[in-house]
Amino acid sequence: MTAETPAVAIVERWFAAFHHRWPEVADLEEMLTPDARFVERPNLVSPEVRERDRAGMEAGIAAGREVFAWQSYEPLGHVVSGDTVATRLLWKGELAIDAGPWEKGTRLTAWCVAHFTLRDGRIAQIEQHDCYEPPVPPG
Repeated sequence: MTAETPAVAIVERWFAAFHHRWPEVADLEEMLTPDARFVERPNLVSPEVRERDRAGMEAGIAAGREVFAWQSYEPLGHVVSGDTVATRLLWKGELAIDAGPWEKGTRLTAWCVAHFTLRDGRIAQIEQHDCYEPPVPPG
């Protein structure tokens, strides 16, 4: 793993804010720029590119609280170049409700790469690429 730098520290705080919990508004204020953007590349859960502004990110987080019983993030390594941090991570979550083709209790696992662009010590953009394993039904 890359040596701890201020850029890596903010990325690690971002993942910690979602690890078996959900970030509070104060967390987001400290970590995100007012004009922050999130780009989600096509994947099993979202087959089309989705882009969200800061308000959209907050709405997505609120929706996530309803959809997932829990989720975990395990950063596996970072590469830093100036104000950009590329992070490889393992994400896992369990559905709290029926969602699309999956029943409540289905477990999802994704191998991810997230590119963070930082500005003034906060996250200005996240571009995420998620590669999902086959979902595991409840039981």
